[in-house]
Amino acid sequence: MGVVPEHFIEFDPVHRQDRRGRFFILSGPSGVGKNTLLAKVLTDLPWMYYVPSATTRAMRPGEYQFHPYVFLSTEEFEGLIEKGQFLEWKRIHNASYYGTHRPTIEHAIEQGYDLITDMDVLGCADAVAAFPEDTYTIFITPPNLNVLSDRLLSRDADVAAVSQRLKRVELEMGHMNKYDYVLVNDDLEVSAQQLKELLRASLVSVKRAGSVAKTMPS
Repeated sequence: MGVVPEHFIEFDPVHRQDRRGRFFILSGPSGVGKNTLLAKVLTDLPWMYYVPSATTRAMRPGEYQFHPYVFLSTEEFEGLIEKGQFLEWKRIHNASYYGTHRPTIEHAIEQGYDLITDMDVLGCADAVAAFPEDTYTIFITPPNLNVLSDRLLSRDADVAAVSQRLKRVELEMGHMNKYDYVLVNDDLEVSAQQLKELLRASLVSVKRAGSVAKTMPS
């Protein structure tokens, strides 16, 4: 990549708010529809910026720098780790690194830009600890585990692999009550509209400490 940029998002001043930026995080089990919901939200809310993760994995066909990841060399990534520039990071199967760039988020919040991304439950907890007043958390859940199992099996015929994923689902669902909002994704179009309404409402409200998760039925 050469020179690692100071920030991983190019912000347009026209989207700058006259308040601190807000950081929205979606979490939920694999197969619940987070990426599809994010795509719909970003299409209709142009002032909302997606936070791309940094990774050291190889770029795949159809991908390019900053879409969907910031592609770094292992040396570059480890250099940022040493500088403490990741809000959270992990190494998958002792191979590729993935992480969330902390200076990008700090800059956006301080300058009044609104952000959204998806994280697992542990990464989300790190984000809340780092930005407690600026982070809004939304847990996306399926209507039931049978629906989720069917979705996963439609994507992966390996029953053993799906079984392992469902075990992780139980872990993730155990964190659901720690989130500000819970959105049941039963109907994609309805859920996308509810998510957009939730985001718009949160942009004009003040976060209250210790808020209780509010379930939004589909």
